[in-house]
Amino acid sequence: GIITDTDVTRRVVAKQLSASTTIVSSVMTANPTCVTMSDSAMDALITMVENRFRHLPVTDDNGAIVGVLDIAKCLNDAITKLERTQE
Repeated sequence: GIITDTDVTRRVVAKQLSASTTIVSSVMTANPTCVTMSDSAMDALITMVENRFRHLPVTDDNGAIVGVLDIAKCLNDAITKLERTQE
């Protein structure tokens, strides 16, 4: 699973639970949507935008999480790449 700032905000803070005593597994996203290392960057970005995800786990061929994409970083990189092609 994954725990994000959104999980904490909606499932801990909004419900006025104690962050120091709340069990992570009770508030995390247990089975998040993931992309694999072989998926294209565009597929990952589309998945994030269509599902309103700010974070997207990346898995290897065995299903182990090897990284997490951040929407802000992805969009910044995409914009930078577009700007370079226009020069």
